[in-house]
Amino acid sequence: MAKAKKGGKSHRKLLMVGPDAPFQFVEAYKSLRTNLEFLSASSGCKVILITSSVPEEGKSNVAINLATTMAAGGKKVVLVDGDLRKGSLSRYLHLNRNRPGISNVVANQCTLTDALVRFKNVQFTLLPVGPLPPNPSEMLATPAVEALFKGLREYYDYVIVDTPPVSVVTDAAVMCRFADGAILVVRPGVTPTQGAQLSKKNLEAVHAHILGVVLNGYDAKRAGHKDGYYYSYSYDYYKHDDSAQAEDGEEGP
Repeated sequence: MAKAKKGGKSHRKLLMVGPDAPFQFVEAYKSLRTNLEFLSASSGCKVILITSSVPEEGKSNVAINLATTMAAGGKKVVLVDGDLRKGSLSRYLHLNRNRPGISNVVANQCTLTDALVRFKNVQFTLLPVGPLPPNPSEMLATPAVEALFKGLREYYDYVIVDTPPVSVVTDAAVMCRFADGAILVVRPGVTPTQGAQLSKKNLEAVHAHILGVVLNGYDAKRAGHKDGYYYSYSYDYYKHDDSAQAEDGEEGP
């Protein structure tokens, strides 16, 4: 998956869990999946919110790869683009921004089933953001969004929700009321310490169940870890170029 940049600059590509991905990368997501499955078995954790402190920490990449890994484990997974300000998942997955999504469902312009997207080469289902609304926080607080998440919870084993940075806008905090838990993504050299602390405080203020922190982009070699089995949740996100292909015949609640 690639994001073309203007002005002749290089393409930014997303590394996805798969046969061509590095061993450490794949094992890291399998470990994360195992931990979440234990939580789900003991506490019924199904709706998982992915957020960060600031932009460029890789939370959307984490959301995509977590959904991919959990679906590969035989679970029925839907990945929700809950970023009603940017809609990064549609861009990464090469979907037309005009494709129906959350905003259309909430506005009664289409059904939830019509908005869901299945792929030929990706095992999870995607709920795109749809046309970006002028009032994201207000829209997320409506009963229609609550009903939407209730439908997803009943049909899927896991609902992975990509959200905007929690210390920048209130959207993630608003959506915490639909989630069973939240994962905070941080990236060395990008996430300021005060930003991470503020994000934790903002999540705790809305009584979010913080499941843990994903350290994204950690360079184990520079840190002195030479063991080939030592891994982090990502160390190089911009290599692979297997574009997801949407197909007709979406299924869903």
